[in-house]
Amino acid sequence: MQLSNDRFLRVSGVVKTYGDYIALRAVSLDVGKGSSVALIGPSGSGKSTLLRCINALEEISDGTIEVGDFEVGYRRAGHHRRRLGASALAAQREHVGMVFQSFNLFPHMTALDNVMSGPLLVRRESVDTARKKGMQLLERVGLGSKASSFPRQLSGGQQQRVAIARALAMDPQIMLFDEPTSALDPETVQEVLNVIRDVRDSGMTMLIATHEMEFARHVSDTTVFMETGQIVEQGESSKVLFSPETGRCKRFLAGLTGQPA
Repeated sequence: MQLSNDRFLRVSGVVKTYGDYIALRAVSLDVGKGSSVALIGPSGSGKSTLLRCINALEEISDGTIEVGDFEVGYRRAGHHRRRLGASALAAQREHVGMVFQSFNLFPHMTALDNVMSGPLLVRRESVDTARKKGMQLLERVGLGSKASSFPRQLSGGQQQRVAIARALAMDPQIMLFDEPTSALDPETVQEVLNVIRDVRDSGMTMLIATHEMEFARHVSDTTVFMETGQIVEQGESSKVLFSPETGRCKRFLAGLTGQPA
């Protein structure tokens, strides 16, 4: 599946409902190749739901999501579109890496086995190829010496770095980070942020839902402020984070910094 360079991610009028609850309200967002976007906003604003929809973990209720040359979750035939089956969805997800709040590592596997799992089971790479790639990625995230450790033997920050290496092992074209530091002790937050910054510097297209405003300032080109399932404000990070235009975004940022809105 060839991904285009001119329009990498396009979210158009996306609605997501759970019964009577509207989680996303006609959300539209364009992301260029190699860009880094920070999603900020209060809990329940729709940040995580949006990421899960982009990765086809949630089926959207209306609208479209396109990554490169394919429409996420669907196949079009003329004016009709059909929801993809499980195997086709899995094939799409190879291009869309995702890192969760709670790491989601396989507890019975070592760090290396976790990183190797996707290439082995999904891509059917050889054990030698998957092991070589896995060790390179663990070295990249600073955990080469922990290859044989199980998740229970690792700190939260180390587990999250393994999770990032596992996502990168599938050679994704875009990375989604869902509050990657929210479950970590303050001492381990920086080590994870450093790894994410390294991924950004490699040219990866990224969306990061985060409450770490200082990190958002340094790692994102664009910041999107969401509330009640809507995009309230978006623009260059330097502008949104330092001089937001909407009163609601001003109050949100002031609440985090303790400064007057």
